[in-house]
Amino acid sequence: MVHGVSSLASPALERGLHRTGAMRSIRGFVGLAEAAPFVLCALARLAAAPALLAQPLLGASHPKPVDPHAAAAAAAARAARERALLDTLQHPGTWGGAGQRMLDRAVDFLPSLGAAIVVLLVFYVLYRGTQRLLRSLLRRTHADPAVLDIGLKLSKFVILAFGLVMAAGQLGFQIASVLAGLGIVGLAVGLAAQDTLANLVAGITILWDRPFRIGDHVTVAGTYGAVQAIGLRTTRIRTNERIDAVLPNKTIINEKILNHTRTPQLRLGIPVGIGYGEDLAEARRVLVAAVADHPQVLADPPPKMVVKQLADSAVLVEVRVWLKDPHLESEVRLDLLERVKLALDAAGIEIPFPTQMVLSAPPAGKDVGSTEDEGPAASDRAPSR
Repeated sequence: MVHGVSSLASPALERGLHRTGAMRSIRGFVGLAEAAPFVLCALARLAAAPALLAQPLLGASHPKPVDPHAAAAAAAARAARERALLDTLQHPGTWGGAGQRMLDRAVDFLPSLGAAIVVLLVFYVLYRGTQRLLRSLLRRTHADPAVLDIGLKLSKFVILAFGLVMAAGQLGFQIASVLAGLGIVGLAVGLAAQDTLANLVAGITILWDRPFRIGDHVTVAGTYGAVQAIGLRTTRIRTNERIDAVLPNKTIINEKILNHTRTPQLRLGIPVGIGYGEDLAEARRVLVAAVADHPQVLADPPPKMVVKQLADSAVLVEVRVWLKDPHLESEVRLDLLERVKLALDAAGIEIPFPTQMVLSAPPAGKDVGSTEDEGPAASDRAPSR
């Protein structure tokens, strides 16, 4: 195969490679020569064949360079590289030297590679032990599950990243230069992702201030539901319709947060309207009796009814109860609304609703007091007997 490649090394081949640009492809294959000489020879044949086929079709004229001296120097350097490459292809002895150099470099590299692997294994074992220790400590302090999860993730990232840096140092990388480059990249990414950084800072603020925990029922930015997860960037809330709402932490920290389950007891108000002609004392007795026997309503403090507003068409009252389990607020509210409606209907107490009176205008051109179409005038009517 080497003799076949040597046969290609001719003036015609050099001119064809120079004119078609195939020499660039061959120079790209030189990097593989030390590892796979036979593959390089085959690829050199494939790259040289189009040049030989296209040689008759190419013209001999070339555009004149702008700077003759620079063009001549570049052509001389290119010709020298091409001659060196062709010499390498023509002399089989160079392959053995390249293979020997590659083997020597691999042997010299093995200790560094082994040291890097050992460093990675040590940091992996350190990571596993740190995870168990940190999990045990956070559980003993009754830390929030969100804090536990984020703490474990951060410790994993820091330990493994430090281990990768140490392993790269064992392989011969310039750690100072790499860290400086990463610092510049981090600054550019930080300027380009300001919203993401704002969400990260807001997530840390939520974990530090703890306005709610996982499992709490909250209302944030018009969304009511149970908190499922608190992350560094977003918070997940599951609504009553079993829909997961993902809210950015920046939005949460800037909105009013209503935590319905922060305290062990929750007061629930059921609004209702009754007519002005109804007896308030009777309505109070009926409404309190309707909600008092609900299994989720506390007997102490007892349920009560208060007048909220004297509206245009109804007396607006509110039935107030205290719940045993604040997490069941939505279910209990629906049950009490139904009980209130059925109790008022059974007692005959009216629940007024807004009404409208539509007055139609008389036809155009006719006065309201006109008597033209009301039959004959009184003087023309026949007297009654």
